[in-house]
Amino acid sequence: MKIAILEQYSAGAQALLRAANPLVSVTTQLEEAEVLLIRSRTVIDAHFLKKVPNVKLIVTATSGFDHIDWRETQKRGITAAHTPEANAQSTAELTFALLLAWERRLIAAHKNVKSNQWREQLKRPQGLEGHTLGIVGLGRVGSKVARMAHTFGMKVQAYDPYVEESLFAETQAERSGFIELLRTSDYVSLHVPLTKETKHLLNQPTFGEMQHEAILLNTCRGPVVDENDLMTALDDGTIAGAAMDVIEREPPPHGHRILTHPKLLLTPHIGAFTESAWDKSSREAVNKALAFARGETVADTLPLQVAWFERT
Repeated sequence: MKIAILEQYSAGAQALLRAANPLVSVTTQLEEAEVLLIRSRTVIDAHFLKKVPNVKLIVTATSGFDHIDWRETQKRGITAAHTPEANAQSTAELTFALLLAWERRLIAAHKNVKSNQWREQLKRPQGLEGHTLGIVGLGRVGSKVARMAHTFGMKVQAYDPYVEESLFAETQAERSGFIELLRTSDYVSLHVPLTKETKHLLNQPTFGEMQHEAILLNTCRGPVVDENDLMTALDDGTIAGAAMDVIEREPPPHGHRILTHPKLLLTPHIGAFTESAWDKSSREAVNKALAFARGETVADTLPLQVAWFERT
């Protein structure tokens, strides 16, 4: 079976493919490829699929899959799959890095030291202990963030209508309604997939439900937050600030005010940007391709057979 690797995969994952010869072989010719290994930069739509007439399987080494038109692949009899497990730990780590960077004002502190001002005019932070973290989406990433929050002495509440009560108990997160969570959380952290239900979940009305001192954290998908409404909420003090790894347009246009807003801390979509996550996702994708080549069942195929996917 001929496999084309269209984006960067780890050396360890590529070694797995070489070791599987002659079951599979790597090709650079799209028209003869039967399996495509991709990441998020490769958009799979009807136009692209015309270039790969022999493809039977597409695997994206990412947890997200909004770059794949799974209805189109399904129509053409092509199996599409993603790798949901590999990036969870690194994304959870970044979430807490953003939370700590905001709370301890690390950017301002660093600038002070570099400019020989030391602690002059630095605002004293509150500290995390005793404060409430509201998690929207208690899945793979959200549950890890909940566990991390407890080590800092934070109170944790979560909104997720699709997970069992046992996970709330396991993560010691209090189940909350969405609006109740917004009204009572010092930090609101988003960990949901991008669906019709979650697009612009944070918008003018929902920002209005948050505390004026609250901070928004987003390490899931940019369009979950309405960018224009966020700018307004920051401008008028509806919320105190936001720390985000994802935005609606990536990268943003040159000169866009989102790049310089004083109440906004941004990172360039690096939730999964660790050597560990990169290697894990690469190997997970390759193993799915090898399972397919052996005639075995491929896990995590699209459309997902889970309640939130079926509903949206």
